[in-house]
Amino acid sequence: MLRTTQLITRRLQNVFYGWWIVVASMACLTVASIFYWQGFSLFFLPLQTEFATSRTALSAAIAFSQLEGGVLGPLDGYLVDRFGPRKMTLIGTVMMGVGFMLMSRVNSLLMFYVVFLGVISIGMGIGIRVPSIVAPSNWFVRKRGLVVGLALTGSGIGGFFLPLLGSLIANAGWRTASMTAGIAILAVGIPAALVMRRRPEDYGLLPDGDRPGDVRGKQEQTTPDTGSGADFTLRQVLRLPVFWLLALAFGLRQFTIGAMQLHQVPNLIDKGFDPQTASTILAAVVVASIVGRLGFGWLADKFPARYIMAVSIGMVAASALLLAYASQWWHLVLYVGLYGIGWGGGAVVMNTVRVAYFGRKSFGTISGMMDFVQMFGLVLGPLFAGAVYDATKSYYIAFITFAIVSVVGGAVVLFLRPPKAPASAKPAVPATSSPQGQG
Repeated sequence: MLRTTQLITRRLQNVFYGWWIVVASMACLTVASIFYWQGFSLFFLPLQTEFATSRTALSAAIAFSQLEGGVLGPLDGYLVDRFGPRKMTLIGTVMMGVGFMLMSRVNSLLMFYVVFLGVISIGMGIGIRVPSIVAPSNWFVRKRGLVVGLALTGSGIGGFFLPLLGSLIANAGWRTASMTAGIAILAVGIPAALVMRRRPEDYGLLPDGDRPGDVRGKQEQTTPDTGSGADFTLRQVLRLPVFWLLALAFGLRQFTIGAMQLHQVPNLIDKGFDPQTASTILAAVVVASIVGRLGFGWLADKFPARYIMAVSIGMVAASALLLAYASQWWHLVLYVGLYGIGWGGGAVVMNTVRVAYFGRKSFGTISGMMDFVQMFGLVLGPLFAGAVYDATKSYYIAFITFAIVSVVGGAVVLFLRPPKAPASAKPAVPATSSPQGQG
């Protein structure tokens, strides 16, 4: 028994540290999925009832959180690049966990806005959304698409827990569920934060677990869309038309994604499906996204990422059209497959395109700036859907619009080629240290 334990320990010690970064990112994204990105739609109708407000007013909280995330995106990315993902994940997850605990005590819509926007949303941005993508992207090159896909399967794993969250809200109330969320986020987020590290070169390592001197040629291999694989600075990127066009296309995708994530459950309930069925469909969508995250991430390592991204956006467009007409079970089954895989795959490839086109060195800062530019979609989408419902008592017009807008975004991505390497690009020089020592 002792020899078996020693053998396992030795093998774990030989595992490239980047894989532990992936596991930590996956854990953070799992709790974010359960309680924030996907699961928060389960809080939507109970909160509307609690505060006797309109769907537009409640959707505004989500819209403002996206606006806040976009405005703070460049700062979030800079903080992760400057101080490392470990420190920022620790600070952010503590803020988010405490924020959900505070949310369980709010007694007005105004206080909900203060807690959600002032604590939970900020914690999400600096602690999970940015570092959980930046860290694994920095530790891998050749396997980057697959690795980011693995990390983002955390969002899909969260889907298994959504029926439990829906049951908890139905039986114990949204306040108890909110307190439970805060405890769970702290329990998972703090240990995961301690695993995070900035990039392998800080410890004398190379991406993908390669070793200096014997696999340099392999280390320089890139994905089909990377071009030279050179690193751009933020100033250089802002001069490139491809940066602004990508941000526009991704923003059009987010216009649809942001609204559907929040309003798909209320839409299904409005169509006559019971709340438990609606939460089960939401969970199935999130679980199906695992297929998209892994499959599309793998495809992005084999084929030009913009082609894979365009396909994923097309699937989202088709699912929005389907949800506008959904009335039978087979509609929902098809919707789960199209939207789950398309949405999950796009979440991976969107980040793969960014780091492939612009490099790793300033990825956090550049990604945060692009989030700032494309935030118009996440802000306007939920508001637009809520306003359409309040005016027409139906989401039909909103979902038809989302389908059209997504097609436009996919077409833009399809024709965008990667930029040429900047003249000032220089290769990174590995240092010597241990992954256990720095953040």
